[in-house]
Amino acid sequence: MKSLEHTKKLRIGNFHVKDIVFGEKTSFKNGVLTINKGEAVASLDPDKELKNIDIYIVHPGDETRILPCKVGLEPRFRPDGRATFPGVTGGLTIESCGDGDLYAMKGINVIACGKYSQAAEGMLDMSGPGAEHSIFAKMVNLVVYAELVNPTKLDQPFRNEAPLKMAAHYLADYVAASLKGQEPEDWECYELEPGAEEAEKKGLPRVALFFQIKAQVGKDKFFNERIFGIDCENMLPFLMHPNAVFDGQITSQGGLYGEGYCTYTYQNWPIIKRLYQEHGKTINFVGVVPFAVDVPNHFKQTVKVAGGELASLLKLDGAIVASVAGGSNYDVDFFFMCSELEHRGIKTVGLTPEHSGKSMLDPIADAIVSTGDSGTVFEFPPMKNVIGDLASVTRDFYHAAWTAHEKYGPSLRPDGSLIVNGCMIADSTNCAGITTKTVKEY
Repeated sequence: MKSLEHTKKLRIGNFHVKDIVFGEKTSFKNGVLTINKGEAVASLDPDKELKNIDIYIVHPGDETRILPCKVGLEPRFRPDGRATFPGVTGGLTIESCGDGDLYAMKGINVIACGKYSQAAEGMLDMSGPGAEHSIFAKMVNLVVYAELVNPTKLDQPFRNEAPLKMAAHYLADYVAASLKGQEPEDWECYELEPGAEEAEKKGLPRVALFFQIKAQVGKDKFFNERIFGIDCENMLPFLMHPNAVFDGQITSQGGLYGEGYCTYTYQNWPIIKRLYQEHGKTINFVGVVPFAVDVPNHFKQTVKVAGGELASLLKLDGAIVASVAGGSNYDVDFFFMCSELEHRGIKTVGLTPEHSGKSMLDPIADAIVSTGDSGTVFEFPPMKNVIGDLASVTRDFYHAAWTAHEKYGPSLRPDGSLIVNGCMIADSTNCAGITTKTVKEY
């Protein structure tokens, strides 16, 4: 029998948070997270790059709209002292991800929100019809609002807002530290090797998850995904342990919009959990392969071939290919990868949002699962409370809103109601399997 001495075993200890309140001392007790607001605000901006900082607690059913939403993540704590997001928080020391014990605060999400929007950002409604489309509307959200002391390129769709996005990471680490010394309510355990041995005995098909990573060259800092804190631009496909996805090795810096993955998504990815459930029973789950998306055709072709070569080396029988967005760039890379794997004899299932039609198709990719049409037009009523800046809807850049439209008019109406595409709604049409509703009912 093969030695398991150096295998990865990740145990996630869950603490189920029923509510969040502000109080004198930051602590977690009987399902309630109490936060000293002054201390929390002080922890968010170590380099003094932010102003007008505030923290809000919003609950399901609140008449609250949050926009523009920039990042979202689940608070986690490492009892052994390792960084929760290695390379992003915890200093320069980088250590392995995907093994040991990790504590998770379930049922809550930390969101960064600002005044100005840019590409790949969206909104979250905590009540009304918009709340039907996002899992985050069903949990208690801790929202940090701040503005940059020295904002730049406000008229551009891509710019450096790293301090604001980092504020959410610092806040998550601050509140999660309250779990120190406590015992989780329940555990999840993830380990590839025992299932792999069983799968090999049974001769089960070897399967991997390929998923796109936002990695566009030339965008300002903290738009692309990051692996160990390193921007993924020019990254070639590589084999990654699925445990590391759960454990903070990937952080998403691209905003909470309908089609994108946020860090919370990676931390809780249902498709990976389902692949684990089938591992050793119906499939041999060999790992996950992130692959970058960028504009130049030379890069697209290179990524396609490199992904195919890796799949052949892994002797895959099947693969899932998940898109990170819909339309344009992402469609081309998505179908390139599906086609490449199919041409190598690997049965491939693709997951992609429709985005009101695809910019590229390939007939060999004949097993495609839609996660909804992010181009569907929705109307949302005004909300009593707004965290962020409602004026950003028509003042700034959003993928899903417009300043003027010959049929619908501007996305922001005088009474505060909105008419926007579904892509505007945080986590509404991505390919992670975590969304609640992806289409309009007629």
